[in-house]
Amino acid sequence: MKRLLVTGARGFVGRHVVAAGAATGAEVHAVARAAPGKDLPQGEGIIWHAADLLTPDQPQTLLAAIRPSHVFHAAWVTEHGAYWSAPENLDWLAFGARLARACLETGIMRLVAAGSCAEYAWGASTLEEGISAEAPATFYGQMKLAHTRMLDAVTAAHGLSTATGRIFFGYGPHENTARILPYACQQLAKGEEAAFSTGDFYRDFMHVEDLAAGMVALLQSDLTGAVNVSSAAPLKLGEIVSRLGEISGRPDLFRLGARPDRPDDAVYLIGSNARLRTTGWTPRIDLETGLRRTLDWWRDRV
Repeated sequence: MKRLLVTGARGFVGRHVVAAGAATGAEVHAVARAAPGKDLPQGEGIIWHAADLLTPDQPQTLLAAIRPSHVFHAAWVTEHGAYWSAPENLDWLAFGARLARACLETGIMRLVAAGSCAEYAWGASTLEEGISAEAPATFYGQMKLAHTRMLDAVTAAHGLSTATGRIFFGYGPHENTARILPYACQQLAKGEEAAFSTGDFYRDFMHVEDLAAGMVALLQSDLTGAVNVSSAAPLKLGEIVSRLGEISGRPDLFRLGARPDRPDDAVYLIGSNARLRTTGWTPRIDLETGLRRTLDWWRDRV
């Protein structure tokens, strides 16, 4: 991988893919709406670009100017809570089609997009690419699945090498403050109580650095289609929260069961990572280490 372009480079996943891509020795072109701040990856080989990607001719303009060998597309609507039904999902689906067309026109070697476990029908078994049902329950999931299928069709019809890395539950530095682990870490840092549901359901959590490394491994591979980027480790959310409390030394601040469980919460949401492991990738940050790093990061910022 000689030259990598990353969209959504200021985002939770994108910024870590920028760093992981640069670590391979690739020249990384990071694209975001605004100029980079001091908390974003910097250094030799990382070049930032400010651009509004939803401007109609932007994909062609960027690719013609940068001439990347590989593209990682992470830009999408991500406003916490709102993204599940936001009409902006349509805008990003349309952008993805324009990006794929631009890749064909400029001779890009490989295009990988950030997908989601929301593309599956959620049930009680491990989710596997090509086997588990793809029947999203949300507008967001439906648009992500449409994007995945669009890329698959481009590959089949025109030979462009594409893949979609389906993300499960990443955690770590720069995660949205409204999500459960950032909320828990911030409450611990302030010495204040935190209220949770029972957490009596399984989730597939993985540190964002492992997630980013998985995306880079996927970029450097020849795998096509949907590829789960997951830990494949079933852990109850309540157990993860409790472990964080123990690591902090203040488990007394956490109130599991103080909030009602949501009726639409899936009982078991775990993804097989067998396809991704064929690239040689494997998660390297265990839960204990990842939670400690995440808590330390939030403590420095609260």
